[in-house]
Amino acid sequence: MFYELFLAGRYLKPRRNAVSLITLTSILGVTLGVTVLIVVMAVMTGFTSEMKKKLIETQAHFQIRHPRRAISGVESNLICNELLRAGASGTPVIQSPVLVQFGKRSQRLDTQTVMFAASADALKEHLDLKKYLKAGSLKLGSSFADDAHYAIISTYMAERWQLGIGDKFLVHSSKHLTDLVKFNAAGGIELNNDSSAYLPAEFTVAGIYALGKSDFDQIVFFADPDDAAELFDLPWGSATTIYGWGKDPFNQQNLLEKLAAAMPQYYITGWEEANRNFLEVLAVEKLMMFFLLIFIVLVAAFSITNTLITSIYQKTREIGLLKAIGCTDLSVMRIFILQGFLVGVIGSLSGTVLGYLVIHFRQNIINAASKISGQNIFPKEFYFFDKLPAEIVTSDVAFIVICSILLCTIGALLPALRAARLQPSEALRYE
Repeated sequence: MFYELFLAGRYLKPRRNAVSLITLTSILGVTLGVTVLIVVMAVMTGFTSEMKKKLIETQAHFQIRHPRRAISGVESNLICNELLRAGASGTPVIQSPVLVQFGKRSQRLDTQTVMFAASADALKEHLDLKKYLKAGSLKLGSSFADDAHYAIISTYMAERWQLGIGDKFLVHSSKHLTDLVKFNAAGGIELNNDSSAYLPAEFTVAGIYALGKSDFDQIVFFADPDDAAELFDLPWGSATTIYGWGKDPFNQQNLLEKLAAAMPQYYITGWEEANRNFLEVLAVEKLMMFFLLIFIVLVAAFSITNTLITSIYQKTREIGLLKAIGCTDLSVMRIFILQGFLVGVIGSLSGTVLGYLVIHFRQNIINAASKISGQNIFPKEFYFFDKLPAEIVTSDVAFIVICSILLCTIGALLPALRAARLQPSEALRYE
């Protein structure tokens, strides 16, 4: 076995002929294939991990809703006490789409906005909004000193609405707007005489935040629950949802089952169930990317087949001499299989090193590419994150390396069989 491995390595040594050049090209093909696979898998894994982290930061671990109505203040207290007994915690939340009117000179409307109303203590404890505060303070609610209602908007909103700390904007409730008109008996639309005129709620910007999750930052602003209840004509202390937090968001099935048994009249939805379709899409995308990109390594394996076929024709006399001095067909076959194996090992190891380097310097590469092309390669307006996420999983790297080595070894089987079938008399006929 030692001399077979020695000869396989000997045939890989670069020489000034076509065979060495093809061998180096084969190794380069495996290297690039493994590098691309490692980089893509790391980016997909990092994106999924960061996405789950952002989902937990903005959605709580689970949500409790009544199927038909808002939850009263008394019910909220009972639910929160039940959560405490189960080893979890919760806070009442009012969350609803609103229409925002802004602009000091020309009044404009923003229809893609959601009001998220929770107590300031809950925002500090569970959402940790203070960490993401870019300007101002976490001041919410009403102030009798200046007769103002305070809210916290995102950096996207501050830029889009041209607002700063202390500026004001108006918020219209969708309920108030829909109450102004009604359908008549003929199917047409008419004014609702039972409705009354209303004034939109005026809010003053107290703080500006940036969570780093663009889809959330673009539409959500924070307000006080009492202000939200007044805007939506809800009793004070009521909530549309109870946000709950457990000890382990990734292992909370037993907790949710316990809460469902204790409160069967409410809908209890975990964050994974609420985002099931999105998380399944991420998992399928990662799997599909692997199967698509493994073809790069497969192409490299075919190039190894061509390399070894060429090598066998170049080394026909050497193979004849080996068999003439007693080398068996199986030994000759092992020499060329080991040659493919070594190409796979060298290419996989070099590809792994290159993949780690690309992942480590990914942001520098993106910045350089953006500078050269003059375009933003990773615009945060179209993605969920400000920077390209990546997370290298050892098991993924090991699986990629094993698959690459196996493909390269399998690619050497056909040439190895061809070499094993050579007859010494035929190989040495013209010597």
